[in-house]
Amino acid sequence: MKNEKHIRKGFVFKQYEAPFQSPFEKLFDIFKELITHTYGDFDEAIDWLRELDKEYELTTPDYTIDDFIEDLKAKGYIREEIKTDGSKGTGITAKTERAIRQSALDQIFGQIKRSGSEIIKVRVLA
Repeated sequence: MKNEKHIRKGFVFKQYEAPFQSPFEKLFDIFKELITHTYGDFDEAIDWLRELDKEYELTTPDYTIDDFIEDLKAKGYIREEIKTDGSKGTGITAKTERAIRQSALDQIFGQIKRSGSEIIKVRVLA
């Protein structure tokens, strides 16, 4: 009994630390939610993102909403298009639609997984 080690079991509480996300990833998560709520209207989603940025300071001088838009273009999430009235606009691509569907599946199945059920990872293929 003298050589037995006493192991304490219990909980350790500490301040929540969010996992690291690049500025693009942070804004992209918000953008996917906004584009869903605006029924795919890119301009309206970006207007909302700019408003949220004003209130919550989502961007920095080193990475602005305009930088985010350029990254969306470079990564193939948005494209320039001609609207029905002949004016130029910006629209989302199939890649963005897949990312939105994948996020929705992750949210749905992530909640089930957290509830204790065993889940197989689901991937959007189309």
